[in-house]
Amino acid sequence: MRPARYPCSAAEILRSIPQRDRALLRRLGLNQDNPAHAEFFVEGVRAADDAIADQVRWERERLG
Repeated sequence: MRPARYPCSAAEILRSIPQRDRALLRRLGLNQDNPAHAEFFVEGVRAADDAIADQVRWERERLG
């Protein structure tokens, strides 16, 4: 079971990548069809989501 803080499953995140972006990521060496690469990508997306949420909380607390 995934943590409640992530609204999307890893599969949903991977399916949401447009084909054009998949091709670009493949050229950069990241193939979402490779389980290790896919996990790395999803972890990055979730880390970015967490960082954005932290920033939003910080701004609300300090800036109102």
